[in-house]
Amino acid sequence: MSLPARALGSQPAFRPSVGAPVPKPTPPPAPRPRPEGAPEPVRRPRSRPRRGTVGFLVLCAVVLGPFLLGLVTLNALLAQSSFRVDDLHQRIEALTQEHLELTRRHASLSAPGRIAAWARRSGMRLPDDIRSLHVASAGPAAPAGEADPASARDPSSSAVTGGRG
Repeated sequence: MSLPARALGSQPAFRPSVGAPVPKPTPPPAPRPRPEGAPEPVRRPRSRPRRGTVGFLVLCAVVLGPFLLGLVTLNALLAQSSFRVDDLHQRIEALTQEHLELTRRHASLSAPGRIAAWARRSGMRLPDDIRSLHVASAGPAAPAGEADPASARDPSSSAVTGGRG
């Protein structure tokens, strides 16, 4: 049950004169205590948001939207590079195993005992008498295709003139 509305009387317009004291506004009446067991009054929600709330939401959308998009993009790139790194690690392991297998195969194929057995099967044999030949040289040997160092120093030698001299 509610109380009837109060009637508002017409109050004359108050216009203080210059220097006249200004009356203090009267405080609103104190709320009456609610009777025990009475339900709490229901407050109606606002029909539209305040102007500041709409601006805040627009600002959040403008600032946080690109930030979240960038964060998701960065996460996707990191995941993609992680998959690529995993594939490269697997490839490295496979190539390492293949290298070890080829090294073992090379070692077994180039073993001296295996080569000697193949040579015997092919009809080759070791020589009975091995001789080393030593050539005595008078001076330092010239590289192949180069003139004798002694003839290069002496222009009157037979290599330059074509005869003895």
